[in-house]
Amino acid sequence: MTTFRSFWGWTFALFGSVVLNVSLFGLMPGLIQRIPDRPDTLKDIEQIRVIRIKRPEPVARKQRPEKIKPARPEKKPAGSHMRSPAPRPVTLKPHLAFQLNPKLPAAPMDLVMPGLEHFSMDAPVLKAHYSMGELDSPLIPLVKIPPIYPIRASRRGVGGFVTVQFLVTKNGKVEHIKILKARPENIFNQNVIHCVSQWKFKPGTVEGIPVATLARTTIRFKLEKE
Repeated sequence: MTTFRSFWGWTFALFGSVVLNVSLFGLMPGLIQRIPDRPDTLKDIEQIRVIRIKRPEPVARKQRPEKIKPARPEKKPAGSHMRSPAPRPVTLKPHLAFQLNPKLPAAPMDLVMPGLEHFSMDAPVLKAHYSMGELDSPLIPLVKIPPIYPIRASRRGVGGFVTVQFLVTKNGKVEHIKILKARPENIFNQNVIHCVSQWKFKPGTVEGIPVATLARTTIRFKLEKE
């Protein structure tokens, strides 16, 4: 039964499509024969020319400058020029709780001031070097190494002394070492020179300024007894 129904369904569908196609093909010739009229049969269209006329522009009127009216001075009320009198300062009479003695002796009007000492604002003129007595603050030794006793003199049991002079610079260094006196001669001189050259001082000052100072000292060599 199912096969029979499907067969008849397809048959009716095929038949309907054939009828639809045949009817469309029959209508097509009638639709094609209807051709619109040609443009030759149309009435002539009259040509219309449109001419635009420009309107005259209005002439701009010159604006006249407005006259500036001078400002009228304000009228002052009568009597305004009169100044009001300034208030007088009120003087108050001091009231003292005691009475002044008019018989007191008159004090001198001029004060006698002592004369000022003349002093100079310039820095002091410093010399190349100063002696120990000219210093405001003395030399202060910072490094003072003792001399080495010569081996030859210690073996022989020889003692002595050396007086030496040297210059302490502004930086506290020792320069220009000179032997002034030695006993015995040429035994302790080199040891003293080598020793003093390593000394360092805080320099002396004159009016607070560090200066170079010429100093001297005596170094003694003496063997200790056993």
